[in-house]
Amino acid sequence: MDLLGKKVLVVGLGKSGVAAAGLCLSRGALVTATDAAPAPAGAAELAGLGARLSLGGHRPADFAASDIIVLNPGVDHRRPEIAAAQARGACVLGELELGYRFLEAPAVMITGTNGKTTVTTLVGLMLEAAGYKVFSGGNLGTPLCELVSGPQDLDWAVLEVSSFQTDTALDLRPRVGVILNITPDHLDRYASFDDYARSKYRLLANQRGDDVAILCHDDPQVAARAGLAPARVWPYGAAGPRRPGGWLRGDDLMLNLGGPEDLGLSAAQSKLVGGFNRLNLLAASLAALACGAAPTAVQAVIEGFGGLGHRVQWVATIAGVDYYDDSKGTNVGAVQAALTALMRPTVLLLGGRDKEGRFADLKPQLATVTTALCFGEAGPSIHGQIKDLVGSEVVADLPAAVKRAQALARPGQAVILSPGCASFDAYTGYAQRGDHFQALVRGEASHA
Repeated sequence: MDLLGKKVLVVGLGKSGVAAAGLCLSRGALVTATDAAPAPAGAAELAGLGARLSLGGHRPADFAASDIIVLNPGVDHRRPEIAAAQARGACVLGELELGYRFLEAPAVMITGTNGKTTVTTLVGLMLEAAGYKVFSGGNLGTPLCELVSGPQDLDWAVLEVSSFQTDTALDLRPRVGVILNITPDHLDRYASFDDYARSKYRLLANQRGDDVAILCHDDPQVAARAGLAPARVWPYGAAGPRRPGGWLRGDDLMLNLGGPEDLGLSAAQSKLVGGFNRLNLLAASLAALACGAAPTAVQAVIEGFGGLGHRVQWVATIAGVDYYDDSKGTNVGAVQAALTALMRPTVLLLGGRDKEGRFADLKPQLATVTTALCFGEAGPSIHGQIKDLVGSEVVADLPAAVKRAQALARPGQAVILSPGCASFDAYTGYAQRGDHFQALVRGEASHA
């Protein structure tokens, strides 16, 4: 992609936007960087590199004057000024798509409503254990544009991809593409659940017949759309056999890569709890093996990986009660997975900023919940949806929820923060919310 002399507008100066602007400047583009905030982080750095800043709002004239518009994933691609720019012939793409245009290595790309970060991390570690030079990033950690701005000495790029990034995908082609699950999420941004599901499947649109699509057939929404994948499909799920593909047999992960022999790997020593994590291990193992990783390297990571922070993470046992931080569980599907993993009497903390989740869908899992404590902006709405399904109370905020949970929980029970909502009503992100929860549980803090 030739950027020399092109007028590029970068919209949204989050981490991804700053990386995209930096890449465009290094390739000789004339960059304007715009953000709704008057002084976003990274703006001064970009100005020093030669970018023109247009801050405190998005101005139609900036869109009208641009050849290329690059969107931070948090920017809604349906904005009218973006649609108008596309109509007159401007190229509109996301940061991940831009970075992909300059990526020299083949890529594994992982999407799904839940589990993306866990599986992306696992695949990266498995390939590294097999001796490959690997970059892991995308929606996770380092933006792709930051990687491709420098020298590339890679065998594989392992990329977590969100639906916001597939919305603006044009040429993305994963040599190995993974779709873990599709459950309702971000319905405040999509016109319908079907629109959201179609966005997920855009990840596979440019695959070819010699690529691999690893699809969870236990998820009805993923399985129903499997025919959309133009690549070789390797389905996986709890039951089997699936050849090619993967299935579970007790504590064993059974895998078939299209040959006459099945391969068995053991998950008996895995530190990841819950059936959903067995499926995550299965998906990651299939992806790593598809890239050429040795089974011994994959097995070593299965046994050694301790899990991610804020994802059903044990915090402490106090007065016989186990406390778990699942702050990364920002949608109803994640809450369902967390409660299924615990399978014990639990005080559940729900709340934050609503993403139009359907909390009544928790009905089967609420059978193990003794009390649901609903906090934050979405607290009253969540309470209204579940009050006839479980004992439910509205509390003001996370500190109040923790205090009430400590009073309610009995020895042998669990307390879990699995909010099912975004954190932005009170925190900068799920990590800050989870850190605050952990500090509250340990008695180390009373505010963020």
